Amino acid sequence: MVKLEKEIKEIKDEIINESSICIEMLHKAIRALMTFDKELCKQVIETDNKVDELEIEIENKVIRVIALYQPEAEMLRTAIMAVKINKDFERIGDHAVNIASNVLKSIDLGKVEIPEEVTKIFNLLTVMTNKTIRAFVDRDSNIAEEVISMDKEIDNYRDIGVRKAIETSSNMEEVILKLLVFKDLERVGDLLTNIAEDIVYIVEGRIIEHRYK
Repeated sequence: MVKLEKEIKEIKDEIINESSICIEMLHKAIRALMTFDKELCKQVIETDNKVDELEIEIENKVIRVIALYQPEAEMLRTAIMAVKINKDFERIGDHAVNIASNVLKSIDLGKVEIPEEVTKIFNLLTVMTNKTIRAFVDRDSNIAEEVISMDKEIDNYRDIGVRKAIETSSNMEEVILKLLVFKDLERVGDLLTNIAEDIVYIVEGRIIEHRYK
């Protein structure tokens, strides 16, 4: 049991490391959007391979732990959900890459005016991420529930931002860029919500998926 707990802790540490990389990718992608910085876009895209490798490595470790130790109850839930949480963080990295790639495709536009709702959503996502990591580390389902409850606020800002983008931008390429950014940021919020739901399941064995959707 001690060996199992040690291996589970190592998996959790690797997931935390993966999450830090993915969130840093998102930070850089948003900075690239605000400044139309080509180099920042390239940094985000180049980091994607590292995240993909980490995701595969973590999944293989979880499979090995389940096969070797045949964990039960909470340990089994932790192992199974670790695979899902691992994948969701990797997908957050993918959405950061989407933003960076779309900025690169629109680089000829020069710097464009970004709706303030992008910053508001990004700030919320930062808070959600910090809470999600804390809930994961501390096995705190109450904090996870706080994350889940924040998703609606992101949806509200997205709706306002999308409307502004359509109403205030005359350049169709600029409109498309903004709409794609809002779509990716919304999906990041959904993924963090998914992770928080998984944490509640790990801690309490209680399924609350889509309760706030």
